[in-house]
Amino acid sequence: MQEPMPDTLTQAGLGTLAAALRKRLRSAVASRLVPYDLTLQQFWVILVLLQQGPSSLHPLAQQVWMDDPTASRVVKGMVQQGLLRTQPDPKHGRRILISLAPDAVSLAHELQDIATEIKSSLVAGLGPDQQAALRQGLLTMIANVDEMLVGIAPPGPDQEAFAAS
Repeated sequence: MQEPMPDTLTQAGLGTLAAALRKRLRSAVASRLVPYDLTLQQFWVILVLLQQGPSSLHPLAQQVWMDDPTASRVVKGMVQQGLLRTQPDPKHGRRILISLAPDAVSLAHELQDIATEIKSSLVAGLGPDQQAALRQGLLTMIANVDEMLVGIAPPGPDQEAFAAS
């Protein structure tokens, strides 16, 4: 059941506040990426590879909250743009390792700086105790939703696209 839209966010329920925060955060991050001509998905892929190093597709997809086919399309496009490179995994015959292209490393560091600024701005005005309480509350809400989803089939591609918007 959808929560009715409140007159102001101060009267909103937690679900509406979470949705409002997600929408505003996506918009704030996307606006910072305009000069780089990157999508949000590309941004997250670059940051994960910078922080964690080369990865095969499935773990990378999990880290950036994408399904494997979507991650595959994003990675393929980024390889064509010269942002990423792929090579066979020497430890696994059929696996491909995805890494930042050498020319993209300086870009990745710029994007890391942007991510750090965004994270700092996001929690500005919240003390450590407030951040901890908020983190615990959000984790509890996520666990509650996960519990609601037990036994329910995952959404199809059309539903995922709708949920991600």
